[in-house]
Amino acid sequence: MLRSFLSAVHGLLKGYQDRLTRRRQDHPGRQLAEVMARALGLGIPLGPRLDIGAGQGEYRQLLADTKEPVLELDRFGGPHVDVIGDAHHLPVRNGVAGLTVLAEVLEHLVDPAVAVQECYRVLQSGGMLIITTPQYWHVHGHPSDYYRFTDAGLRHLCKRAGFNVIDCWSRGGPVLILFHVIRVNLSERWRPLFVLPFYALAEWIDRSAYDRRPAGTHYDALGWSLLARKP
Repeated sequence: MLRSFLSAVHGLLKGYQDRLTRRRQDHPGRQLAEVMARALGLGIPLGPRLDIGAGQGEYRQLLADTKEPVLELDRFGGPHVDVIGDAHHLPVRNGVAGLTVLAEVLEHLVDPAVAVQECYRVLQSGGMLIITTPQYWHVHGHPSDYYRFTDAGLRHLCKRAGFNVIDCWSRGGPVLILFHVIRVNLSERWRPLFVLPFYALAEWIDRSAYDRRPAGTHYDALGWSLLARKP
């Protein structure tokens, strides 16, 4: 009886933890929404919007703000995948897309530079590229995990492919890095007891003390969000 009660309580706490996590500013979904809003403000050309490495399709509604089709591409088939293909060899014609999205994908690719070049190829002139990717994070093989990126590295990949980088900002600094180091290394059993009281506090301290566009030669970043345009 006691074990069943504790299990039910843990389930409730975990559910609340997951909802809280998705609302935090550093969550990839929130970051993608922020970059998407910036892209919409600047004007996304007509044409398909490609969510590359879409997985479970959690960002379809976020990208589908107009009548332009959202095509979710992944190397593995699934109920939410529209096109099966490899980010290194996109099965898309040259110059047709209005937007390409690599949300938490680059770190899982064997050759991220090729994927960025492929995005450039399939975009029409004026088309947008959105990238979110970690700098500090635990190894998470889905299916593999190869790289971490700095803002300079992301800018270099984009510029080498031919993009004009519009903006690039960090989604968190030292306080959030420390928070997540503790969070991801706790067992599922104890994680809600840490996340629920401390996540919002860590975010508030980080946002109050940390410049999301850090300057200088030494700084920390949890991850990066980037918006670029094909000339």
